[in-house]
Amino acid sequence: MDGAINGFPPYGFSAVVKFGGSIMRDLAVCKHAVAELERLADHGHRILVVPGGGIPDKAIEAVDVAASLTPSTAHHACALAQDQTGYMLADPAFSSKLVPSASLGECRALAKAAKVPVLLPSRLLFAADPVEWTWHITSDAVAAWIAWLTSTPRLVIWTNVDGVYRGGAVDDPAALVEQITARELVRFGHTSIDACAVDFMAQKHLPGAVINARYPARLADWLAGTPVRATDITVNGSEEADINPQTLGDT
Repeated sequence: MDGAINGFPPYGFSAVVKFGGSIMRDLAVCKHAVAELERLADHGHRILVVPGGGIPDKAIEAVDVAASLTPSTAHHACALAQDQTGYMLADPAFSSKLVPSASLGECRALAKAAKVPVLLPSRLLFAADPVEWTWHITSDAVAAWIAWLTSTPRLVIWTNVDGVYRGGAVDDPAALVEQITARELVRFGHTSIDACAVDFMAQKHLPGAVINARYPARLADWLAGTPVRATDITVNGSEEADINPQTLGDT
């Protein structure tokens, strides 16, 4: 996929990395993960970071459990929680190269300048309104949609576990699913990647992986095509054709 369409300059991202909010529970791990993103940028990778809702999102969920927020309130508050996490990740306390932006065009320019753009997705989500207002849709699905929207060839869910485990048995190393197609993974339901994101990946032929940010070098290895301890999410043969929304005609 070269993304070359006359009059439509490609975004040129090599991967969308959904930076799981769970990573921020351990700030030392978070700093090491951010440092790895900076190192990848120094080596020519153009990474687009989509932040999870993280700590602000958990606070919204707690209020919803206690007071039952309307879907509109929950959806819009959670989108803004992603922005808040993005601002924190890009703060000098963590990073010298991560830069927050609400504009995909600016994100493209930042990546070209060897920075690591952190998309603040709320403005884009409010304008396009692409997802249902439900707790079943998480920042994983938002990241998958953004990867498709920008014609990015792969999606990484960077989180605090090694990947997807059969039966959710995260304490059983033998239960780790090392490779699976997106269509097969849909049947697992919500795991360390939400089911809506996996279904989107299957429908849009978008491969990716679930990778543990506690071992940040695994991300570089996976991007280089080296097998790592993670869950590699593939798409079947002919399905790997082209995820470009401009050429597929999908909406």
